[in-house]
Amino acid sequence: MTQKKRLATLALCALSVAPFSALANPIPLNGSFSFNGSGVASFSPNGGGIDTATSVVLENPIEVSQVNTTTFGNPNYFDGILKSGFFGGTLGYIGNSLPNGTFPLTIGNNSTPISNLLGITAPNGDTFNFSASSESVLNRNSSGGASSMSVIFLGTMVDTGNNISPTLSSLGLTFIDNAGTLGYTGAFSAPPATINVPEPGSLLLVGIGALGLGLCARKFKVTGRVSSGLQGTISKWGIQLSAVMLELCNGIKNSASSIRRAPRRGRLPTQLRRI
Repeated sequence: MTQKKRLATLALCALSVAPFSALANPIPLNGSFSFNGSGVASFSPNGGGIDTATSVVLENPIEVSQVNTTTFGNPNYFDGILKSGFFGGTLGYIGNSLPNGTFPLTIGNNSTPISNLLGITAPNGDTFNFSASSESVLNRNSSGGASSMSVIFLGTMVDTGNNISPTLSSLGLTFIDNAGTLGYTGAFSAPPATINVPEPGSLLLVGIGALGLGLCARKFKVTGRVSSGLQGTISKWGIQLSAVMLELCNGIKNSASSIRRAPRRGRLPTQLRRI
């Protein structure tokens, strides 16, 4: 075989293998989703509102409530993979994968790593796990008998299907206390979200409305003490208010720039320290 024929044969082999090699290589994740938690079992210290808490006990599971079609202007990886909506969204957990398990979350550790802080399994069987490397409190709000606190974690997301490479990500959690009625919502983003916090009073009111209607709809569905028409109306308005709240508090800003370098341990990037 001549030298030219050998080169041509090698080129054809490389071209034939290339597509399979590309499929086998994980890709960086570009995706986001929002979710609602089952509730907050307790928080401490409990002498004031949840805005003063240094630890919260979160109830599982979580349920995906919103998956946008794009993240930072590019296709959202989770669109079509995760299901969203009340009483039908993909389920996951915060810190404890046991059914209906609880997870005590300490707030203010800043650089203390938390393995598998977020876990969620898609209908196709692929499981995504987020581990936090740093944390920061974004805001603490109180108005009358209601209070809230928002926390953001930076870390890495991986998947069991090895479809994505370990990707720098953010997980935002918002805890709400409405005169003793406790709940939480959250949002995941890769690359990390750059969050501009809205005016606190309006955010708190919208969040309390969403939480109240969401819990009301969940309770009525479980007990069966409401007509299907009223239940549908409650769920409809709960979804709409929840979407507004999540967009305001934890929504992904398409105009924000991606964070290209991982932050140093215990220190947030400049984009997040603007708040």
